[in-house]
Amino acid sequence: MIRAARSAFIVAAALLGWSVWMAWRVDEIAAPPALTTTTAPNDETTVAERYDLRRVLAAVDKDLFHPARRRPGRRFGVPASGAVAAASAQSSSAVRVIGTAVSQDGAGGFAMCALGAGTPRIVRLGERLGDWTLSKVTPGAAEFATANGTTVVVRIAKVGT
Repeated sequence: MIRAARSAFIVAAALLGWSVWMAWRVDEIAAPPALTTTTAPNDETTVAERYDLRRVLAAVDKDLFHPARRRPGRRFGVPASGAVAAASAQSSSAVRVIGTAVSQDGAGGFAMCALGAGTPRIVRLGERLGDWTLSKVTPGAAEFATANGTTVVVRIAKVGT
Protein backbone atom coordinates (compact mmCIF):
# COMPACT_ATOMS: atom_id res chain seq x y z
CA MET A 1 0.00 0.00 0.00
CA ILE A 2 2.88 2.34 0.86
CA ARG A 3 4.59 1.56 -2.46
CA ALA A 4 1.40 2.38 -4.38
CA ALA A 5 1.04 5.66 -2.51
CA ARG A 6 4.73 6.48 -3.11
CA SER A 7 4.31 5.70 -6.84
CA ALA A 8 1.21 7.89 -7.06
CA PHE A 9 3.09 10.69 -5.27
CA ILE A 10 6.02 10.43 -7.71
CA VAL A 11 3.68 10.48 -10.70
CA ALA A 12 1.79 13.49 -9.27
CA ALA A 13 5.06 15.32 -8.52
CA ALA A 14 6.31 14.63 -12.06
CA LEU A 15 3.04 15.90 -13.51
CA LEU A 16 3.24 19.02 -11.33
CA GLY A 17 6.85 19.62 -12.39
CA TRP A 18 5.97 19.22 -16.06
CA SER A 19 3.00 21.64 -15.67
CA VAL A 20 5.19 24.25 -13.97
CA TRP A 21 7.85 23.88 -16.65
CA MET A 22 5.23 24.32 -19.43
CA ALA A 23 3.84 27.40 -17.66
CA TRP A 24 7.24 29.07 -17.35
CA ARG A 25 8.42 28.20 -20.83
CA VAL A 26 8.14 31.05 -23.34
CA ASP A 27 7.18 30.09 -26.86
CA GLU A 28 8.79 32.00 -29.68
CA ILE A 29 6.16 34.01 -31.50
CA ALA A 30 6.86 35.03 -35.04
CA ALA A 31 6.39 38.69 -35.85
CA PRO A 32 3.23 39.38 -37.81
CA PRO A 33 3.68 40.11 -41.50
CA ALA A 34 3.81 43.74 -42.48
CA LEU A 35 0.41 45.21 -43.10
CA THR A 36 0.05 45.95 -46.77
CA THR A 37 -3.07 47.70 -47.90
CA THR A 38 -3.74 49.15 -51.25
CA THR A 39 -6.11 52.05 -51.28
CA ALA A 40 -7.43 53.52 -54.44
CA PRO A 41 -8.03 57.24 -54.32
CA ASN A 42 -11.69 58.10 -54.51
CA ASP A 43 -13.73 61.26 -54.59
CA GLU A 44 -15.65 60.49 -51.41
CA THR A 45 -14.43 61.95 -48.17
CA THR A 46 -13.76 59.79 -45.17
CA VAL A 47 -15.73 60.01 -41.94
CA ALA A 48 -12.86 61.81 -40.20
CA GLU A 49 -12.84 64.48 -42.89
CA ARG A 50 -16.60 65.08 -42.71
CA TYR A 51 -16.58 65.80 -38.98
CA ASP A 52 -14.20 68.54 -38.00
CA LEU A 53 -13.09 69.03 -34.41
CA ARG A 54 -15.58 71.83 -33.69
CA ARG A 55 -18.54 69.60 -34.61
CA VAL A 56 -17.25 66.73 -32.52
CA LEU A 57 -16.65 68.95 -29.47
CA ALA A 58 -20.12 70.52 -29.85
CA ALA A 59 -21.68 67.06 -29.86
CA VAL A 60 -19.67 66.00 -26.80
CA ASP A 61 -20.75 69.12 -24.87
CA LYS A 62 -24.45 68.25 -25.23
CA ASP A 63 -25.98 66.56 -22.20
CA LEU A 64 -27.57 63.24 -23.19
CA PHE A 65 -29.64 63.11 -20.02
CA HIS A 66 -30.97 66.68 -19.99
CA PRO A 67 -34.70 66.76 -19.06
CA ALA A 68 -35.56 68.91 -22.09
CA ARG A 69 -34.11 66.36 -24.49
CA ARG A 70 -36.72 64.50 -26.57
CA ARG A 71 -36.57 61.47 -28.81
CA PRO A 72 -36.30 62.14 -32.56
CA GLY A 73 -39.38 62.10 -34.72
CA ARG A 74 -38.35 58.96 -36.56
CA ARG A 75 -36.06 56.06 -35.78
CA PHE A 76 -32.49 56.04 -37.08
CA GLY A 77 -31.72 53.59 -39.87
CA VAL A 78 -28.76 53.10 -42.13
CA PRO A 79 -29.35 54.55 -45.59
CA ALA A 80 -29.64 51.14 -47.29
CA SER A 81 -32.32 49.97 -44.85
CA GLY A 82 -34.54 52.88 -45.91
CA ALA A 83 -34.54 51.65 -49.49
CA VAL A 84 -35.34 48.11 -48.35
CA ALA A 85 -38.17 49.34 -46.14
CA ALA A 86 -39.61 51.41 -48.98
CA ALA A 87 -39.43 48.45 -51.35
CA SER A 88 -41.09 46.12 -48.85
CA ALA A 89 -43.82 48.66 -48.10
CA GLN A 90 -44.40 49.03 -51.82
CA SER A 91 -44.87 45.29 -52.30
CA SER A 92 -47.03 44.36 -49.33
CA SER A 93 -48.08 41.18 -51.17
CA ALA A 94 -44.53 39.77 -51.10
CA VAL A 95 -44.14 36.21 -49.90
CA ARG A 96 -41.68 35.46 -47.12
CA VAL A 97 -40.54 31.82 -46.85
CA ILE A 98 -39.66 30.79 -43.29
CA GLY A 99 -39.01 27.09 -43.82
CA THR A 100 -39.53 24.17 -46.17
CA ALA A 101 -40.11 20.44 -45.79
CA VAL A 102 -39.52 18.12 -48.75
CA SER A 103 -40.36 14.42 -49.01
CA GLN A 104 -37.57 11.93 -49.70
CA ASP A 105 -38.58 11.38 -53.31
CA GLY A 106 -38.86 15.15 -53.87
CA ALA A 107 -42.40 14.86 -55.21
CA GLY A 108 -44.17 16.44 -52.25
CA GLY A 109 -43.66 18.81 -49.41
CA PHE A 110 -44.83 22.07 -47.94
CA ALA A 111 -43.50 25.49 -47.02
CA MET A 112 -44.05 27.72 -44.01
CA CYS A 113 -44.81 31.10 -45.60
CA ALA A 114 -46.13 34.51 -44.68
CA LEU A 115 -47.73 37.05 -46.97
CA GLY A 116 -46.09 40.41 -46.32
CA ALA A 117 -45.96 40.98 -42.57
CA GLY A 118 -48.84 38.59 -41.97
CA THR A 119 -48.98 35.49 -39.80
CA PRO A 120 -46.96 32.54 -41.13
CA ARG A 121 -48.89 29.45 -42.20
CA ILE A 122 -48.22 26.10 -43.83
CA VAL A 123 -48.82 26.07 -47.59
CA ARG A 124 -48.93 22.72 -49.40
CA LEU A 125 -48.25 22.15 -53.11
CA GLY A 126 -51.04 23.63 -55.22
CA GLU A 127 -52.42 25.83 -52.42
CA ARG A 128 -52.70 29.58 -52.81
CA LEU A 129 -51.21 32.28 -50.64
CA GLY A 130 -52.77 35.53 -51.78
CA ASP A 131 -52.13 35.76 -55.54
CA TRP A 132 -49.34 33.17 -55.34
CA THR A 133 -49.70 29.42 -55.89
CA LEU A 134 -47.07 27.05 -54.49
CA SER A 135 -45.86 24.91 -57.39
CA LYS A 136 -42.59 23.35 -56.19
CA VAL A 137 -40.70 22.93 -52.92
CA THR A 138 -36.96 22.33 -52.66
CA PRO A 139 -34.75 22.38 -49.57
CA GLY A 140 -34.39 26.05 -48.65
CA ALA A 141 -36.60 27.44 -51.43
CA ALA A 142 -40.17 27.50 -52.66
CA GLU A 143 -41.34 28.14 -56.22
CA PHE A 144 -44.56 30.08 -56.68
CA ALA A 145 -46.63 30.68 -59.80
CA THR A 146 -48.06 34.18 -60.03
CA ALA A 147 -51.41 35.21 -61.46
CA ASN A 148 -49.86 36.24 -64.78
CA GLY A 149 -48.23 32.82 -65.31
CA THR A 150 -44.64 33.60 -64.32
CA THR A 151 -42.80 31.58 -61.71
CA VAL A 152 -40.88 33.09 -58.82
CA VAL A 153 -38.42 31.24 -56.58
CA VAL A 154 -38.37 32.55 -53.01
CA ARG A 155 -35.46 31.41 -50.85
CA ILE A 156 -35.40 31.20 -47.06
CA ALA A 157 -34.02 34.41 -45.64
CA LYS A 158 -30.81 33.92 -43.70
CA VAL A 159 -30.70 35.02 -40.08
CA GLY A 160 -30.06 38.74 -39.81
CA THR A 161 -31.12 39.66 -43.34
